[in-house]
Amino acid sequence: MTRRLCLIHWATLIAMLSLSAVDVVAQAGTVGGEWTSYAGDLGSTRYAPLDQISGDNFSDLEVAWQFDPGNLGPYPDNNYQATPLMIGGVLYTTAGTRRDVVALDAATGEILWLYRIDEGERAEGAIRRMSARGVAYWTDGDDDERIFFVTIGYQLVALDATTGHLIPSFGTEGIVDLKQGADQEIDLLSGEIGWNSAPIVGRDVVLVGASHRSGGAPPSRRNIKGYIRGFDVRTG
Repeated sequence: MTRRLCLIHWATLIAMLSLSAVDVVAQAGTVGGEWTSYAGDLGSTRYAPLDQISGDNFSDLEVAWQFDPGNLGPYPDNNYQATPLMIGGVLYTTAGTRRDVVALDAATGEILWLYRIDEGERAEGAIRRMSARGVAYWTDGDDDERIFFVTIGYQLVALDATTGHLIPSFGTEGIVDLKQGADQEIDLLSGEIGWNSAPIVGRDVVLVGASHRSGGAPPSRRNIKGYIRGFDVRTG
């Protein structure tokens, strides 16, 4: 690793930790029942200040609707781990063994849009497959709302939260290839590195990590490195 990239790597990590510390203080739970980040908010409080459900009425609850992600792939996802986001009455989640991204009407369960990317051999050889843990959300506070997720083949994708279309101004036509531009050569079709967690968005930066094969040790110090990287939410 070059000295410059080493400094960038540590600066990104320190900035991420500083951001988390600030937001833990600033946020005391979700607002209005919305769930805008994987753990509720950037403070990871996993707390929603809602009081409609109590010990008195819990036994009266009924299923309003169901969505079966098992229909979104060649075989069922028996290890579904995603936590949907809920913003403006819409649920956003990854689903199915192809890791589709789905927007659902929170009141009815109707599919509003679905995004799927065909990565071919790149996905077939990936190490972090299945539906993953979810997506990330960003808005400029006006009319620009975006959903971010990492594909099975380790690419960062930016979607329009309203339509599900790729954001052409982000990366290359909406996609940043995470196997490129990381101070190392990575085979695009091999399964040496991947990511199945949801990205984190804070202060107009989308943060993405990396994972390797589980249950083993790197064969040498020249093993593919797993960086934490931050990308501009607007441009990639």
